[in-house]
Amino acid sequence: MPESSAQNGAAELAGDLANSLLAVLRTLPDQSPHHARHLSDLAAHLTRSLLGHSELAVAARDRRFDHPAWQTNPMLRRALQSWLGCNAHYRQWLNELEVPEPDRARLRQLGDMLSATLAPSNSPANPVFIERLRQTRGGSLCQGTRNLLTDLVLGRPMAPLCADGAFKVGRDLASTPGQVIQREPLFELIQYRPTTPQTHERALLMVPPPLNRFYLLDLTERASLVRHALDQGLQVFMISWRNPDPDHREWGFNQYVNACNRALQTASSLTANGPVNLMGVCAGGLLALLLQGVLQSRGQGHRISSASYLVTPIDARLDTGLVRMLGPAARQQLRTRLWKHGFLPARELARAFSWQRPEEFVWPQMLERYALGQDPRPRDVLSWSQDCTRLPARLVEDLMDYFERDPFARPGSLVVQGQAVDLSSITTPSWHLGAQHDHIVPCANSFPLRRMGGDKTFVQSHSGHIQSLVNPQQHPGAWFRAGTVADEPMKHWLQQHGPVQGSWRTHWGTWVKKHSGGLGPAPAILGSSDFPPLQAAPGRYVHKS
Repeated sequence: MPESSAQNGAAELAGDLANSLLAVLRTLPDQSPHHARHLSDLAAHLTRSLLGHSELAVAARDRRFDHPAWQTNPMLRRALQSWLGCNAHYRQWLNELEVPEPDRARLRQLGDMLSATLAPSNSPANPVFIERLRQTRGGSLCQGTRNLLTDLVLGRPMAPLCADGAFKVGRDLASTPGQVIQREPLFELIQYRPTTPQTHERALLMVPPPLNRFYLLDLTERASLVRHALDQGLQVFMISWRNPDPDHREWGFNQYVNACNRALQTASSLTANGPVNLMGVCAGGLLALLLQGVLQSRGQGHRISSASYLVTPIDARLDTGLVRMLGPAARQQLRTRLWKHGFLPARELARAFSWQRPEEFVWPQMLERYALGQDPRPRDVLSWSQDCTRLPARLVEDLMDYFERDPFARPGSLVVQGQAVDLSSITTPSWHLGAQHDHIVPCANSFPLRRMGGDKTFVQSHSGHIQSLVNPQQHPGAWFRAGTVADEPMKHWLQQHGPVQGSWRTHWGTWVKKHSGGLGPAPAILGSSDFPPLQAAPGRYVHKS
């Protein structure tokens, strides 16, 4: 199925891209001066580049051209300057072109993908490739060819991000001690062993995204957000989602929100039936928002003491590569294929996220494995990234509907479990994290503004979607901005709140403890007579393929 799903995905995108390219062709008669001017400017820049007179700079975060030969070798420098110039002129041409915005966004993403593909670093002239070839006397190319043949036989659509078996779940990753105390068809609930002699009376329930395994929040001991929360004296509970099969195709918002509610009830029952601190991450944060809305509609909002939302798309108007490429034709064909198979395959999901930033997650890995003949370096976060799960058809439908309609902008327009969701009526205090360089949920889409009621605190992290979650407390370059949210757009909020050195985890720990009740002796045993320990953490579902 991997090959056929890849072909289907390409066919889905081709229809929308063809329509966007036709929209450009229709501009030729009326906007010919625009095209001629930009073509002339591009030709002039290429001439300057070939003469060695261009001085365009590589983006500071781009590591592909770190080798000094890109600046000292005249031929490589000219190739790099020509490529940079083509990128810059394409963006300028597209920005000034009069076409519908969906077509412009789709063509911008197509241009970014082609630019990453045609980058000089992918050519045989790459000095890193040439040096490696000389050092190994051709052995690197032989090994790269063997790696390519191996991946073709295994049916891998792309080079792996991390070596197989580099990390073991339960030993190297997701190793925080705890017990599974509840197991249902959709989820397991883990209760972690306290690390402090005293704990706050109110529980913290973490809701991870159903798109990947939960242990992004419990990666390694140094990076684990779970361990950080335990060290603050919090009683921590974690949902571990099951990897769905075709029989689970009808699992959607209703079922996942109900599962969150059942986990909330269990966490409350083990902490004197008190209110619970809720934490949701990415799509898990969306489920937590829906749970809050449902409870508020039922008059049960008091069951949540506070809510923390990490890189959560409370504003569904995403401007990301994945959304740009999924036009109407692609979405309709995806829906048809979803219900045929019952789920979205894990590999397809991973490939979609990787192609949002091919310059980071596609081509460097291919260069390393096939041109340099090297195995990928063992990196814990990339090992987690490869450990994808399927998504049931109904949940994908519900997510697509959410991102198409942006229902939180119209309170009550989204109905879950028979309840109209109105986040603006919520009075529970909330804490929101956005990441400055987030390519999956841009920072502005995590900003609550008027969509959420109650006292709201917003924090901006210095890094990206994943790194903001796993950067340890002691990260040397960490900074964040923090402040309350009023009726002002994010750009004004940023002007009023300057960067503070350190990790956002410190700010969150101080905030959440204010809503966690008093201190008492830490529980000596995990679970209860109603919820006895079933299995040591990380449990069974995290291993289900």
